[in-house]
Amino acid sequence: MKKRKLYVLSIDSMITEDIEFMKTLPTMGSILNGAAVVSNITSVYPTLTYTIHTTMMTGVYPDRHHIINNETFVPEMEHAPWYRSCHEFDPDVVTVLEAAKRAGYTTCAIHWPVTGDVDVDWHLPETWTAEGTPESMYQEFVRLGAKPEFLDEFWGEYGTHLNGLYDPAFTLLAHGATLAAIRNHQPDVIFEHLSLVDHTRHSYGVYARPVYKFAYFEMELLLSQTIEAMRQAGVLEDTTIVLTSDHGQTPVEKLVAPNTLLVRDGFIRLGEDGSLKDYDVIFKSAAHSLQVYVRNPSQAARTAKLLARYAAEEDVGFERIRNAEETEREMRVKGDFVFSIEGADGYAYSNALTGELVGKADNSNYKYSVATHGHDPRKGPKPAMILKGPGIVPGARLDGADIIDEAPTLAALLGVSLGRPDGHVMPGILIP
Repeated sequence: MKKRKLYVLSIDSMITEDIEFMKTLPTMGSILNGAAVVSNITSVYPTLTYTIHTTMMTGVYPDRHHIINNETFVPEMEHAPWYRSCHEFDPDVVTVLEAAKRAGYTTCAIHWPVTGDVDVDWHLPETWTAEGTPESMYQEFVRLGAKPEFLDEFWGEYGTHLNGLYDPAFTLLAHGATLAAIRNHQPDVIFEHLSLVDHTRHSYGVYARPVYKFAYFEMELLLSQTIEAMRQAGVLEDTTIVLTSDHGQTPVEKLVAPNTLLVRDGFIRLGEDGSLKDYDVIFKSAAHSLQVYVRNPSQAARTAKLLARYAAEEDVGFERIRNAEETEREMRVKGDFVFSIEGADGYAYSNALTGELVGKADNSNYKYSVATHGHDPRKGPKPAMILKGPGIVPGARLDGADIIDEAPTLAALLGVSLGRPDGHVMPGILIP
């Protein structure tokens, strides 16, 4: 099979309902004209960026790649380190990037979550440091696989204003890296992830005016420059362009801190400074849902009764409590937690150990914002996938696909194998 060129842009939190607006923008509209569109895609649980992007790259459920939250579980930290490395995956899990490179493609990954330690030719992993300084960020990128000679191609223009994860500098750094890769190297396969739409929805609401009058206009401008770079490099006509996403969002009306109940009832003990000293049971936020860790698993039955009592007596919004076996069987998620809890509509959860049980969204964290995700993927607005170019059936339509099918579809487009993915090639999208 002839080698193809592929550019995949994940517009974090793009939803099917955005497509009509995207049609009004020059570059996005031109891509949508005659494109194949997969709408209302069912994601994986919990609907968090790192969990889903790992599935988008591998075609397997979280019970095989083990990225079960954005953050790792470190109980003494309210904001624990995020997952970074592919070493979490089962040994038989293969990313599209790895499969493509083994087949002779040159590869590029820009701010794609959990690509640390993946073998990529031109790589800017998505990561940041607590200090947020350009110097510390540069070293962190290198630690996770970025090559200094590639960073130096765009760092002077785009890296010197970094302040950790904060936009717009973080988004512009990714954009600068993509432009440098295209102009200087013309990779065969590029995966890029940009979060501005997601950040804006968190801060203002799912359908808020700034989402369309600010975030999407910036995405349009960045994408237009990327397309122009492909045109000038002479690769645009040979490139299949894919715009995709990971999840939708739903509104937050009540921000609940359920760990305060465990402190009140003696299941969490605090030090004099209010920090965690010890625990028997602790809640880990997944935004609209929770994962419950129990120090002694033999106390699972007692914990189940405790959770049921909280659900009945407290304003916590526990819609569905699953034990570990139910979570694995029903949601294909497996971890060290003993229970998972799905929040009712309008409820989101913090990791806070002190303060009020119920408060209002404060936008201090994506979990605590006026809109968020982490919910059952069957709820709320759902992501979409737009494909155009060589190998794609023009104008094809597919409604209600599964996000585990994205990676097998892209692998089939490239003519490479993912081994044993959970997903399948999407029907009617690829030219046979």
